[in-house]
Amino acid sequence: MKKLSLILVCSFLLFGCGAKKTSKITPTPVPRTFELQEADKPEITLSSRDDGHMLYLKISKIPSFVASIEYELLYNASESGMEIEKGLGDTLKVEGTSLSRDLLLGTESCTSGCKYKYDEGITGGTLNITLVTKDNQVAPIQKSFTLKKDSKTKKFLVTLTDALSPTDTTE
Repeated sequence: MKKLSLILVCSFLLFGCGAKKTSKITPTPVPRTFELQEADKPEITLSSRDDGHMLYLKISKIPSFVASIEYELLYNASESGMEIEKGLGDTLKVEGTSLSRDLLLGTESCTSGCKYKYDEGITGGTLNITLVTKDNQVAPIQKSFTLKKDSKTKKFLVTLTDALSPTDTTE
């Protein structure tokens, strides 16, 4: 009986050593960064609602080879006397040559009627835009923005500049 058990165990183990099926593993392509030609750069505008609690992002003249656009807005806000980095972002599918997005500088809760908590003390930050092509290539664009209250009109105004350029300090 022991010999039969030993033969069955050995047969079972040897059966498992037969030909194995292998599956082909296809590597996930890594996005490749490329430099945009001047003619392919979209127009990017950032404006503010009069009270400075909402920014309006508009991207136009988007090249036809762009499938989606990722954006990230980073800024510092004051909360309980401390400066805190905040941000928001999303990925937008491109359908056409322009798109726009409203960017709330704060939080919104709409469970039982909408309530807003606006971030305070914002003076500027960074806008990162990434154009993603249909071939999964990426072209990053970085801008800096300043948010200032106009002393005459009491409305908030946004100045958008290339990230490597010095910010405009004139009023």
